Amino acid sequence: MHSHPVTIYYEDTDALGIVYHANYLKYFERARTEYLKSLDVDLNDLFNDHGLYFVLNRLQSIIKPQLN
Repeated sequence: MHSHPVTIYYEDTDALGIVYHANYLKYFERARTEYLKSLDVDLNDLFNDHGLYFVLNRLQSIIKPQLN
């Protein structure tokens, strides 16, 4: 399992301090990139050899929003 701490900035939230749902995809992509880097996987090679890979996950799997 890989974990990647994320700092939630004010710009990531709405007026109630709830993280805007689309930002979770940005956080997932950052975590994926850091995970692959930790395995010494070259992202350019991954793209050139296999095509474009990106994170795709149901946002419903997130149990509760992260509050600022």
